[in-house]
Amino acid sequence: MKKIHVVAHTHWDREWYFSDNEAFIQFSYHMDEVIYALENGELDYYYLDGQLSILDDYLKVYPNQETKIKELVEGNKLFIGPWYTQMDEFVVAGESVVKNLQIGIDMSKRLGGHTALGYLPDSFGQGKDMPKIYNGFGIEDAVFWRGMPNEVTKSREFYWTAEDGSKVLTINIRNGYYAGVALVEGEIYQKKAILDIVSEDSATTNITLPVGGDQRAVDRNLKAIIEEANKEFAEEYQIEESNYPHIFNLLKKEATDLPTVQGEFMSGSVSKIHRSIYSSRYDLKKINDTIENRLIFQLEPLMLMADDLGIPFKRELMDYTWKLILKNHAHDSIGGCNTDKTNEMIMARYKEADQLSYSTVDYLVRKIAESIEGIQENDLVLFNTLPYRRTEPYTLEVSTKKTTIKLFDDQRHEIPFQLISTEKVYAGEVRRSESDYDEAKYYYIHKISFINELPALSYQIVSVEEQDESATQEKPVAPEETMIENAAYKITFSNGQFSILAKEQGITYKNCLHVEESGDEGDTYDYSPAYFDSIHHLFFETAEVAIQSGKFLSTMSVTGSWFVPKDLAARKAQKVDTEIEYTLTLSLKNDSKRVDMKLSVNNQALDHRMRLVVKTPVKSQVSYADTLFGIVERNNHDPHIHDWRELGWKEEPTEIYPMIHYANTHDLETSWTVMSKGIKEYQVIDSDMYITLFRGVGFLGRPELLRRPGDASGNQFRYIPTPDSQLLGSLEMELSLIIATDYNPAEIQREYQMYSVDTPYYQVQTLNRFTNPIQYFQSNKVDHLTTLKKSIDLSEFPLVFSAIELSRDGEWINIRLYNPLLEETVKAEIIPLATQAHVRFVNLNGDLITSLGLINEIPLGDFKPGQIKTISIKR
Repeated sequence: MKKIHVVAHTHWDREWYFSDNEAFIQFSYHMDEVIYALENGELDYYYLDGQLSILDDYLKVYPNQETKIKELVEGNKLFIGPWYTQMDEFVVAGESVVKNLQIGIDMSKRLGGHTALGYLPDSFGQGKDMPKIYNGFGIEDAVFWRGMPNEVTKSREFYWTAEDGSKVLTINIRNGYYAGVALVEGEIYQKKAILDIVSEDSATTNITLPVGGDQRAVDRNLKAIIEEANKEFAEEYQIEESNYPHIFNLLKKEATDLPTVQGEFMSGSVSKIHRSIYSSRYDLKKINDTIENRLIFQLEPLMLMADDLGIPFKRELMDYTWKLILKNHAHDSIGGCNTDKTNEMIMARYKEADQLSYSTVDYLVRKIAESIEGIQENDLVLFNTLPYRRTEPYTLEVSTKKTTIKLFDDQRHEIPFQLISTEKVYAGEVRRSESDYDEAKYYYIHKISFINELPALSYQIVSVEEQDESATQEKPVAPEETMIENAAYKITFSNGQFSILAKEQGITYKNCLHVEESGDEGDTYDYSPAYFDSIHHLFFETAEVAIQSGKFLSTMSVTGSWFVPKDLAARKAQKVDTEIEYTLTLSLKNDSKRVDMKLSVNNQALDHRMRLVVKTPVKSQVSYADTLFGIVERNNHDPHIHDWRELGWKEEPTEIYPMIHYANTHDLETSWTVMSKGIKEYQVIDSDMYITLFRGVGFLGRPELLRRPGDASGNQFRYIPTPDSQLLGSLEMELSLIIATDYNPAEIQREYQMYSVDTPYYQVQTLNRFTNPIQYFQSNKVDHLTTLKKSIDLSEFPLVFSAIELSRDGEWINIRLYNPLLEETVKAEIIPLATQAHVRFVNLNGDLITSLGLINEIPLGDFKPGQIKTISIKR
């Protein structure tokens, strides 16, 4: 006899083809029904989609309901958490996932406790690092629907493992989280069919049947439905109301030989997986990337430094800002597969989080700088918020009364610098005519680049001294040939083509960069080629070239226009009738291993995709990308690319893949890595890397795509236009290329962090009161600025630094590291401490694993492949 466990639930999309405000009205009344059903015995249990953000919004409006909700949670009737938001697993940062669970679990404590379940039923695929993240929060069970390939395991219950040995007992729900609706609404034969379907792949006698769906109302007749079904199918099935903790307890008792699987799951064999949603609404993904990096690698470390100096850490502000972007990490929200109205609201949250985070940085660097004892007018204070020494050139602006300046370090050694530009600016009251301006009120803004080594997690003062007008000042140089170079590369431009000499290898790679443009007759979920497509390879033959060479920074900019089809009709007619203006700037910093690229375009075409093509010499059948806490190896050729339709798959297994920060292809001779700020999609074709810059589409969902047959995604009953998703107008894409002799994931992540996070700085001066939006406000100095504690330095460590954070109780500083390698154990070194401190190892939630006592150096021990460790140091 098989036992069917009916789990009453709802899947609550915060927003989608509706806004979060519209959904909130539904939820307000929905919660009345949930509470009534549980209090009056209409339901025994109810699972509230595993996320707290919807309750967070609800309790702000209905705080009087908190007591009732807590009673139901503590009574094991209402099950909540552990997530703050039902998130995507492929395009957000690993630390965003950690914050999502930390904040969700923290809020759950106030409401009676969380369900320790890795519950992501609708995310568009499953990331390979999820088992170790779940174990890091004491979670041993998981439930999901999308992404599991038919060929990996036929069992719906299995152990899902990560390379570090973490594992979770997993239920891969059959036919979706809404499968059980057939039991409630179907005819007798449909009820029997769904019971048979969910049972046939189960390895146990305890079968899970979720009854719920998108924004589904409470099934108040569920008990009667179950009673009727038990009578009808008594010979085969015993059906009962249940909950996930109970089901997993039974599975652990019954199942002793379940299969074990490992890796990421992004197959479209049994459900749509949207293997190109990573490039939908690039604008949203870019600003998300900017804010994530600022919060993780700049703001929280800076707040900890400020706290050391006597400026209190503001936990509530950090959580409020994190919640804004975590709401945007819901799988539809970050995916961009929404109406224009909804995407506007998502962007509004991003803009709020952006302004809050950069303004906090601006406030703190000013507060600290102006409070330093002995600080002088014009002094420049540089901040390093990373746990590495920073030795690359800084490019920044200083304001002075005179046109000529010199820089000095704290030992009065002159610091050489490169003057990039000088702008004359008026500081007086504005008038209709500039002829009325007082010449004495002008000052100068100098954009300069220089090197001044900054220790890990520290600040330093650089003196800016004005010189007599007669003093000479180095000017930027325009070389005679179209070439820039540094210690690692020489880049030349000729006949519309770029060539890069990689000096370490002694090889020149000719014509290695161009742009591919093609039609996109897909939707906000998926790229799909146009039915009548034309592909254009765009080079730079007619471009104007501008070059600046200097000892610290050299740039090459090419500006021109490309001509492409206006829309799908023009593409079908083979017309090239629309101009796209562009500027591509390549930058080399002194001694940098990177070629930094910035591409600005004025997109005026509809329904198309543009990709940067990086031509490499690599001979490999696989590519690599970073994941939440590691790397992944992926095949460049899917074995089912030609027979997926015959197999009945839901979409084509195109070799388009997600990346969080970078993609890589390498062999025994050379390694090519492309990093990006907000670009999340790549493909390797033969030897070449195709990086999706952006794509523009005009509908939420379209039916019968070449890559995805059948109904439209999103809403299959009508076309929903999304003209904003065409991304018309100005777009800016930032990438960076590293050519090396071997692939070193830890070094690439370290390079990425320095690439993506600027060095905050503040110049003590009163000439320019508009260096940032809050510069004009008055600010009191800190009365007694304490000494900044000497921090750890991870410059030479073969591990990836992931975060430095204040523990949730405010008593400890947590530093997270991980080994990104797939197979190799890393033997880590000892971290010396400036003074003795109480040290411990904790899990991702900050819970104690091992106490090391009062010590003056931290023995990290070996890091297994993919292993994450969090060191916790008493404040």
